[in-house]
Amino acid sequence: MMYLKDWRKMVKLPLLSILIFSPVVLAQDYYVASHFGSDENKGTEAKPFASLSKINTLALKPGDNIFLKAGDKFNGSLRLLNKSGSALQPITISTFGGKLEDNNQRAYINAAGELAGIEIKNSRYINVSNIDIEADGGKPQQITDRKAAQAIRVGVLIYIDKKYNQTYGHISLDNLKIHDIFHYSFGDIDRAGDVNTQNGTQAYGYGIHLFNRSSGANTLLTDISITNSEIYDIAHTGIKATANNPRIQSTPYPILKKLIKNITLENNLLHDIGGPGIMFGGVDGSLVSHNKIDRTGSSLDFDTGKYDARKWGRGSGMWTWNTNDVLVEYNEFKNAVGPADSAGFHIDFHCSNIIIQYNLSLNNEGAFIEILGNNRNNSYRYNVSINDGYRVKGDKNRAYGKATHDGKTLWLSGFVGMKGRKVNPNIAPVNNYIYNNTVYVDHVAQLAVHQETNGAVIANNIFYFKQGSYYLPQKRYQLVKGKNPSKNLIMTNNLFLTAKDWPEVGVMKNNAAIIGDPLFVENGGDTIADYRPTNNALIANKGVLVLPLPNSNGLQGNSRSGGLTVTKDILGNKLNGKVHLGAIVPKAKE
Repeated sequence: MMYLKDWRKMVKLPLLSILIFSPVVLAQDYYVASHFGSDENKGTEAKPFASLSKINTLALKPGDNIFLKAGDKFNGSLRLLNKSGSALQPITISTFGGKLEDNNQRAYINAAGELAGIEIKNSRYINVSNIDIEADGGKPQQITDRKAAQAIRVGVLIYIDKKYNQTYGHISLDNLKIHDIFHYSFGDIDRAGDVNTQNGTQAYGYGIHLFNRSSGANTLLTDISITNSEIYDIAHTGIKATANNPRIQSTPYPILKKLIKNITLENNLLHDIGGPGIMFGGVDGSLVSHNKIDRTGSSLDFDTGKYDARKWGRGSGMWTWNTNDVLVEYNEFKNAVGPADSAGFHIDFHCSNIIIQYNLSLNNEGAFIEILGNNRNNSYRYNVSINDGYRVKGDKNRAYGKATHDGKTLWLSGFVGMKGRKVNPNIAPVNNYIYNNTVYVDHVAQLAVHQETNGAVIANNIFYFKQGSYYLPQKRYQLVKGKNPSKNLIMTNNLFLTAKDWPEVGVMKNNAAIIGDPLFVENGGDTIADYRPTNNALIANKGVLVLPLPNSNGLQGNSRSGGLTVTKDILGNKLNGKVHLGAIVPKAKE
């Protein structure tokens, strides 16, 4: 550490000049060890503090570091309220004394009975790493400084609570292990019919929760990075970002405020989550890359394999609502279950410029492609989907009870929520692009496209339907008095096993279909490489160029999209200006 006297010798300036002009703040390292420390100590590595409550009393400054002893157990909550580091000198929370190169030596926080294991409120430039957090029931907790108190328990809680007209954030979470986060203790609750509500009505636990409670347009939560972390056995959502979102302008396509910006989620593992793996609401300009999300909507306890009534029991791998400009790539979305939704990735209503590309979507009960109402300029492209959308409405043979919605292979809906128990009038999606996906389905594929859809491209996909397909019969997906009220629907140049695999009903007319067997490397496999086609004559260079729809700039609204034209397939093979069918460059059959 450089002390003030060292600076004075180096620059040979008067002390007063250094105090006036130097941007460097002298930082302090604090050490905490629960098994041999004492809160009466000075907090050095030799004489550490003992508790999180002691850390909560410190007046932390930019550059200060808090080190928790790896392997030690700390009861309670670590609270950083109105604390700020700086870009050059963030405040750091991490561990000491463990073998971090083994990636499994973390300090352990038991936050049972607390609001959160780590609570970061109205703060900036905070780095947190190498912590294990559990919060399994205990005393009920609420966030009370809001119009309606919210009962909640969270592994890591990052939020803004009032209108400050300031920017907060620049927070990184790395190499965390967050698990067993429940508001209730085991046996204290049964969710009963809660699984059939839109987001659950009971109190739940969340792995990581970001939210901006302010409605001020200039109060922003930004630059949040969550990397290399494992999140599992969570009552509701693994990673949730939400913001107050009042309308700025009342139109059929309302402009809503995006009060959380620039979230980066990379290299995380989320599994055995009671609700969704990841949910974004009121978010703008973010990246979700190289994450693995498995068994969302699960009602089982990860450790025991037994039913846990504290878990919601419904959830997509990821979904977005009122969100713009998000790139979702190189992720795995697997084994989502639930009576409704529970897709691999679904775009809920009021979204734009969401790009889902280069992902594996496997065995998700709800859907592969789900685009709800008032969505525009989004895309599913160069993904591989394996046996998604197998749920059958009315099926009672599920852990959650009766299925309330069909699963779908492809679904363009007009749903924009409910007011009370009344469904709002539908607003069909506009100008969405679905192209060069490889879709393998060994059940009857279920399909639906809203009759008022205004702009959609479905092209260059491989639809391998082993048992054909079924078009949902609801009125909103059908012709009106024999006429098609939709506009600018372009379904062309898709590959099917037989000419009958796309239904001859509904509003999406199947033009210029290509018929034949792509000859995958391994039908029924569970990896992307299994679905590399070998039928070069049928697939190689047989794609059509995807162009912008009328009144659309293509995918230019997404800052990372690169436009409609891509340069490589899902496996990284270069396209060299060619357009093939499906998500993978064909391979010559050996």
